[in-house]
Amino acid sequence: MHLHLPKPMHGWRQFVGEVGIIVIGVLIALGAEQLVEAAHRRQEAAQADASIRSELGFNLGRLESRTTIHRCVEHRIEQIQALLDGAADTPEIRTPSWIGRPQYWAFASSQWQAESQAARAALIDPRRLSAYAVMYARMQDLGDEMTLEQTDWAKLRTLERVRRLDPAQAFDLNTTLQDARYRDWRLALVTSQLL
Repeated sequence: MHLHLPKPMHGWRQFVGEVGIIVIGVLIALGAEQLVEAAHRRQEAAQADASIRSELGFNLGRLESRTTIHRCVEHRIEQIQALLDGAADTPEIRTPSWIGRPQYWAFASSQWQAESQAARAALIDPRRLSAYAVMYARMQDLGDEMTLEQTDWAKLRTLERVRRLDPAQAFDLNTTLQDARYRDWRLALVTSQLL
């Protein structure tokens, strides 16, 4: 068996050449690692974007169905207004059985929260991310508005249980009806903006 010992370097030129090869190798390895990391971040950003867009699509579908009932809600508000206006002349009313209530949905936000908490949302294009944040904030506002709207309609449904309205009751129900009218208008406006 013959053993070869490493030969000592002869001069600075050879030393710089060896160090240069090592430095270039390390730079190539670091560059490749950066490329892999960038590709991984792009993939995570695309997945986060897709899950958020899917959730927004689900929410927007619910909002579209709300727009289909807007005219019905307006018509029902006008019917109730006519009933209350008639009670100003005669306190005896014909008890309605048709008050009902508009649809109510809670909006999904679990994907938005999950992607935000995992910091994957930060990988999405900042302009798009900002638009998503605005949409989720508006949907939260709409959800709060729909909750208040349900309370208004629950009060209006008391009309299904009375046969006579005194002026104070009529005034209170008129105030509630105006709240319901405003909430319906606001829901329609913000929904059209989101869509």
